[in-house]
Amino acid sequence: MGSTISRIEREFIIKALDENKFALRMHGNRVEAEVVILNFEDEEYIEVFSKDRALGEFEKGEKIRLFFSYYGHIMTFNTKILSCDEEKAKLEYPERVLKNLQRKYERVEPPSGVDLMFTVDNVKVELKFPESGQFVRLEDFTYSDTFDTSSLDKLITDFRVIISNHCDKNRIVMFRDREPDSFEEKLVAENGRVFFLQSIYEGMTVPDTEEEIDIIEKSELKPEDIETLLADMKKQGVYSVLYCPILYHEYTAGYIFLCNERNKKIEIDTLEYVYQFSKILAWSLDKNNYFSGGQTKAQDFNSSIIDISASGLMFADSSEGLSDVLNIYTDLNLELRIGQRRMVIFSRVMRKFHNKGTTFYGVQFMDINPEDFRYLFEYVYGRVFTEEDSSLWEGGSRPPTLEL
Repeated sequence: MGSTISRIEREFIIKALDENKFALRMHGNRVEAEVVILNFEDEEYIEVFSKDRALGEFEKGEKIRLFFSYYGHIMTFNTKILSCDEEKAKLEYPERVLKNLQRKYERVEPPSGVDLMFTVDNVKVELKFPESGQFVRLEDFTYSDTFDTSSLDKLITDFRVIISNHCDKNRIVMFRDREPDSFEEKLVAENGRVFFLQSIYEGMTVPDTEEEIDIIEKSELKPEDIETLLADMKKQGVYSVLYCPILYHEYTAGYIFLCNERNKKIEIDTLEYVYQFSKILAWSLDKNNYFSGGQTKAQDFNSSIIDISASGLMFADSSEGLSDVLNIYTDLNLELRIGQRRMVIFSRVMRKFHNKGTTFYGVQFMDINPEDFRYLFEYVYGRVFTEEDSSLWEGGSRPPTLEL
């Protein structure tokens, strides 16, 4: 990027550009033009002029970049076109001006027709558990006010002692060595959600809980399935039942089962207790290497490109699973598709930050086929690659001096 100059310095430089009629290079969507500033109004607009009448391909509302040399220093600012004809354009007054540019090539909004896919090798552990259809991030329960997590055996023993006072039957069932069998097991495994029937005579009502618990609702089941389910429970003498899944990443590793007989309900605070225990149990199992030994495999992602240059790009993705495995200096194979052309580029994550539930990744191309590079350059910038592009950096700035 570069460093932002102060507001006073910004106003001084824009005034100097106007008074001296220094040339600015105006970059839009695959089009460039040389302009000078005709006049400007502080904090409102800048009006520029092209003596070659080269602004016909620019459009009102288009986001553009302007580069200029100010006494040997290449600077730039982003703005938007307020109005435009072939000769003149009125631009929004820039919020900031950057100097000391540090990118090899200019970042632009991705042209239409560019799709991104990529593969992160050996990051997804493929285990023999049912997939839940969702991804759950494990919380850290090293310090818990409710459970003793120092030992897996003690954790389970303490749970059984406490829960036995609140239900007639309880068990912990894992899917490590077997597939889900009954209707209820398949339901919980495939959805990764709680099945709770507080009373077979009151139906599948979703209770109010202090913590948000994802409970399967009656409307999601077929009427005939509900009828069969209730008939089976009555036959077995079951009055109240709970199946709480044990979730590990994208898998349903097992479930916790509780049931009561003889007109005795499973209370809401018991549901909340079991739900919290299921999360702590998953964390503790992982800590004790219960899930080790799975086969690693490559995982594919399809994310949206924010901006792109000939040497890298920034993309955004809201997947928590991706955020867990893609960190600074992670290497990955990017697949860029432009029309029918497919380019596989070995790349490295150099920046990562979060904003409002979305993670942004800045990626640098480490190894790209020369023919792919030239094709990408022309497609992104709308012009052929030149020797000047090879020797100079963004906006025509000189490469930084190496300190040996």
